[in-house]
Amino acid sequence: MLKERNLLKILIACIILLNIYKPIIYADSEEEEEIQANEIQQIVESSTKISDEPILNSKAAIIYDRTTKKVIWGKNENTKRAMASTTKIMTAIVVLENANLTDVVTISKKAANTGGSVLKINTDDKVTVNDLLYGLMLRSRK
Repeated sequence: MLKERNLLKILIACIILLNIYKPIIYADSEEEEEIQANEIQQIVESSTKISDEPILNSKAAIIYDRTTKKVIWGKNENTKRAMASTTKIMTAIVVLENANLTDVVTISKKAANTGGSVLKINTDDKVTVNDLLYGLMLRSRK
């Protein structure tokens, strides 16, 4: 059970890193951070043409130097964005820390009628917490 929870936490962390926070760079030590910041700065400084900028599918991205507190590169970095993905991630963490993944949940009328879901759950459906957690991390409808 504990092993399942740890694996699920790792899976969620990977999803987060790969889909949401790709352009953010964190280092484990100040030395590594300084090396990465210097390498990034050299890449940015060596880019002389617009075509040398990173090509990203995301609507927004930012490379931020925590040491100097400066934005090294950004794409729509000042545009306000919805917190939906962050809310989903925090909900998943709370579930992992407080629920038994094998418990079965009966879907309420209110939950069944909540918009934005692609799960197609109905009132009185019986679903495991594990399956609901996976469903939580699916992409929401636009």
